[in-house]
Amino acid sequence: MKKWLLIFVIFIAGCSNNEVQQDSLFLLPETSATAIANNSLPLLVVSTELDSYLDQANLVYRVSDTKVILANHNSWAHQISKQIDQRMASNLRATQKHYWPIAGHSSMQLTNQTVLKIHLNKFNGAFTGEAELSGEWLLINPQGKLIKGGQFDINTPLKADGYEQLVTSLAKGLVELSHDISKQINTL
Repeated sequence: MKKWLLIFVIFIAGCSNNEVQQDSLFLLPETSATAIANNSLPLLVVSTELDSYLDQANLVYRVSDTKVILANHNSWAHQISKQIDQRMASNLRATQKHYWPIAGHSSMQLTNQTVLKIHLNKFNGAFTGEAELSGEWLLINPQGKLIKGGQFDINTPLKADGYEQLVTSLAKGLVELSHDISKQINTL
């Protein structure tokens, strides 16, 4: 009897140590900066494009110089390019005063507007302990001509382990990117 009781206790203890992995959904944190731009200014449509390996539901993590993985249980709650559009529009309202930035929407007629195109070839965590943002941005006038543009490579440190910290660090990278773009726009 003691033998079966011991086996039962070991079995129960083993089952209690097997945690069930729960799926987590993430949103970029809201920004709370006060807008210095106002909605009477010309519109600036923010449009983000990501490399195909980043344009996924799952968060991306670079585990070596050559290998990236998609998180199995940690995903974006909403399409990441749309989240970036919304955060960049909000960030840019607080850091420049020439345009009223908006996130583009498929149902809006936005022809003849100035467009800020952002292309990301990195928007991920890395084995270096940083969130990585890399790519280029182009400010294009309503006639399709380039006003200004630039490349960026931003690394923001992760203050702790975990995907929640990664999302926070990626958002900080977007704030830094918006400040860099605003400096360029404010010189126009």
